[in-house]
Amino acid sequence: MLLALISSGAGMVAASRSSISIADPSPSETFVINPDPSPSPTPTPTPTPTPTPYIKPSPQPTPTPEVIPTPTPSVSVYELTNRFAGQYGIDANVLRFIAQCESGFNPAAKNGPYFGLFQFSVATWKSNRTTMGEDPDPSLRLNAEEATQTAAYMISKGKAYSWPNCYPK
Repeated sequence: MLLALISSGAGMVAASRSSISIADPSPSETFVINPDPSPSPTPTPTPTPTPTPYIKPSPQPTPTPEVIPTPTPSVSVYELTNRFAGQYGIDANVLRFIAQCESGFNPAAKNGPYFGLFQFSVATWKSNRTTMGEDPDPSLRLNAEEATQTAAYMISKGKAYSWPNCYPK
């Protein structure tokens, strides 16, 4: 719909609700002013990332270290160390110290070629048992009484060097 048409010496102006046209007397120059430009595409908003929720870890119980008790000799090992220490004139505490260090007071302890409370090798066992006049059978290394007697004998004869890492200094 045409709202107004204005003529002037410079040209003609036509106005409507949707545009304004200016026509110059020369037919090659016509200007159109459009107050309502065609709608440009509306930019699509970039979605805002949803923050990842922080999941607080549930508290874990603090592990309690396992308490490993210090081995103590059984009544029989205690009695054997007293008996043979008295018989061979040595300190029973020395026998206990070596037995605890070597085997943890375990008469059945095996560590490579070393067996028993005092961890005798076959050669050491046979040599000392023969000198003592006792049965040199190596399986007796696992007998607490035989092993304690042999260790007491060896200490009384100055052979404490047989336990270089476990003889008390």
